[in-house]
Amino acid sequence: MYNYMEGIFLINILVCDDNESITDEVYKLLKDIEQKSKNEFDIDIKNRGDFIFSSSKLYDIAIVDIEMPGVNGLKLSEKLKDLNSDVIVIVLTSFQNYLDNAMRIHVFRYLSKPIDKNRFYENFNDALTEYKFLSKSINVIFEDEVHHIKTKDILYFENLKYGSQIHTKRGTFRTNKKADEWLSVLNQYESFEYSYKGILVNLQNVIDFNKTYVNIRKNKSEIITVYVSQRKYSSFKKSFFRFIGGNK
Repeated sequence: MYNYMEGIFLINILVCDDNESITDEVYKLLKDIEQKSKNEFDIDIKNRGDFIFSSSKLYDIAIVDIEMPGVNGLKLSEKLKDLNSDVIVIVLTSFQNYLDNAMRIHVFRYLSKPIDKNRFYENFNDALTEYKFLSKSINVIFEDEVHHIKTKDILYFENLKYGSQIHTKRGTFRTNKKADEWLSVLNQYESFEYSYKGILVNLQNVIDFNKTYVNIRKNKSEIITVYVSQRKYSSFKKSFFRFIGGNK
């Protein structure tokens, strides 16, 4: 939530880990970031994931452990997203075999324990940028139509002979601008990349990909598939792992 009177973001943050030394450490790191940024944090500390069954609070950012008693971090993340589909989830874990599942529920970052402070600062600041990105929108004008589209709802741009189509979670819209023109407007967040000539994908909605295609989540029950070219695969993979905070 943005406070227009004071010019600051008021951000609800959840930290959930069954190890109190970890929650204490994360809390201190967050307070340090809060002091250095133009934001105000409301931080909740939890040591079990099953609190979610009696909570209706909407969190903006959640930092969760994977292995916890009661409800693990991935299940907790699913429940948090049921309450607020835009919640930004950062997973902290010593276990490396959860990456595929984390991608499927659209975890924003996947960080290993023990916590590397510099990496935590970098990725949490990326989460703050993403939080602002989720509030961003574009105005699309074509002939006599004007559409207000949230950036987070964009699936991909598809170039046409003249202009392009914007495929979104609520439909497809024509525009006189080519994908490159939209890229110059939107990619300050480094969340868009070409998978194929003329196909510009919103990395935020990608659930998986290989050397042939990208699967993009439109909604809970519908997945859209677009092609990946051999020429674009390497740059697409690099951009995707940079976006989710990986090292590949």
